[in-house]
Amino acid sequence: MNYNDSRRTETIHCNRSSLNMAMKLARWSNADLARMAGVAKGTVGNLRSGARATCNVETAVKIEKALRVDAGDIFVRRVLIADPAA
Repeated sequence: MNYNDSRRTETIHCNRSSLNMAMKLARWSNADLARMAGVAKGTVGNLRSGARATCNVETAVKIEKALRVDAGDIFVRRVLIADPAA
């Protein structure tokens, strides 16, 4: 990939064990969380199983709000700064 200048890319990574623990404490199934957060059941299942390690920021916010946990308890934002000289 050719860059003309520095470019920032951010990803939101899921801490799978934190997600599983929060769901266990809430006694929620994948379907329960999906319904409460307004996201697809497949999204929840993929994040819990590790089939997906990332999601968009909107999904992360919805899931953390539904589970009533603090921002950053389950999802971590990572920023990659690509160096055009590299």
